[in-house]
Amino acid sequence: MNLSPDSYVNCAKQNWSKLKNSAVAAIFLGIAATLLPLDNTKAQQSTAEAPAVEAQPAQHKPTLAEAAGLAQGKVVYRDVVLIDGTSENARPDMAIVIQDDRITAIVPNSAVSEDMLDGATVYDMAGEYVLPGLIDSHVHLATLPHRATASAYMKRYIYGGITGVRDMAGDVRALADLSRASLVNEIPAPDLFYASLMAGPDFFSDPRTVTSGLGGVPGKLPWMQAITEDSEIALMVAQAKGTSATGIKIYANLPGKLVQAIIAEGKKQNFPVWSHLQVYPATPYDSLGATVASHVCMIARYVGERNKQRYGHDNPPSYEGITAEHPEIRKYISALLKSGTIMEATLSVYDEISAEQAAALNEDGTPQRPGCSRVLAAGITRAMLEAGVPIIAGTDRAAPADDPFPKLYEEMEALVSDAGLTPQQAILSATSVAARGLGKSQDIGTLEAGKFANMVFVKQDPLADISALRSISLTVKRGHRFERKDYEHKNIPELVYPE
Repeated sequence: MNLSPDSYVNCAKQNWSKLKNSAVAAIFLGIAATLLPLDNTKAQQSTAEAPAVEAQPAQHKPTLAEAAGLAQGKVVYRDVVLIDGTSENARPDMAIVIQDDRITAIVPNSAVSEDMLDGATVYDMAGEYVLPGLIDSHVHLATLPHRATASAYMKRYIYGGITGVRDMAGDVRALADLSRASLVNEIPAPDLFYASLMAGPDFFSDPRTVTSGLGGVPGKLPWMQAITEDSEIALMVAQAKGTSATGIKIYANLPGKLVQAIIAEGKKQNFPVWSHLQVYPATPYDSLGATVASHVCMIARYVGERNKQRYGHDNPPSYEGITAEHPEIRKYISALLKSGTIMEATLSVYDEISAEQAAALNEDGTPQRPGCSRVLAAGITRAMLEAGVPIIAGTDRAAPADDPFPKLYEEMEALVSDAGLTPQQAILSATSVAARGLGKSQDIGTLEAGKFANMVFVKQDPLADISALRSISLTVKRGHRFERKDYEHKNIPELVYPE
């Protein structure tokens, strides 16, 4: 249909009562305005009768980098003492150059060129120590999913120098959401790497699996799979990968044959497998070959209780007379070293046993038998270290609600004071060795050109005293800055689990 300019105006005017505030009237008037000459008085009078349309402010259209939460721009940190995770000695008077989220150069201060400084934001760190971002290799953020509580933990982590955590089994729906929120810088948080769990069918009555699979059936979920002799292991490993998990956790109540089959299939599919040192009824030797084995004192429990068939912390055996020098423990350490499996000691889960606790009796007069002591766990860790077994730092515990620092500091301090690691070795256990356990060494774990800009700055020398980590001033994760002075700690409430 072809209309003259006057026709468009008349049409809009005649139908204004019907079209008032509608887009149709605006279309008619807009077309007329483009067709009429500038001095067409009649058209001007007609349009004047229509209500004015307020101009809308232009909305900012984010770039893909902004939408992805990527740090942008060039940053130079000058005058740092470098602990890069690749050499034993700290190097003073160094500078780190970052472009967006990755390190582009690490050079002496005197070698910082005009090209490096061009367009850069420069921070003079006045001789502070810088080391790779820390990794806690054992946390639990979504056993009972609660985003606000998990976010509070993650905020404490990132402002405490932790740029990565390994979550050892929970609801991956919640974990994936937290991971995304961290990656796009929606919440202050470390990178989150998490596990898909595999165990024997009878384990999935455990209440923790129920809360981690609410809305589904534990054991029949891709992140909580019950494994039997009839399971298609290759398919189930692929399903676990499909959850966006970083690795598989082998947990409990599986025979050795199936533990070994999962480990072998994980290697075929280039997917890390993380296992308890002992899975039950499998022996500790069945877990060898996994990427990481957790909980060092499980080998002592195996010595004191060889025929345990099911996972559980109750009714511990007597540890009397068991030390790191026990022949079975020495045999296992030799096999562990040969296998290449990394050991996660988790000293945080083992308590000091007082003389009163050691002598305590049940109501029937039998010994209460306290669990493995910190002394025994630390002794075994020391023996593993001396044999050359790589150790990573994981807590499997959260710091108290009112503690402003993450539990990882205590774990690293215990590795030094109790297990005999040097401060340098403790730092490696939470950086480069931890990155190996994740299968992420190409991107994190050391300070090198090409890797993510994940760093922690401290005012005191952690190589002289590992507790110097508590002098933290700044965390940088993928180029984003988290200044310690900006962190205001609030007590983190405990979750109330359903009955």
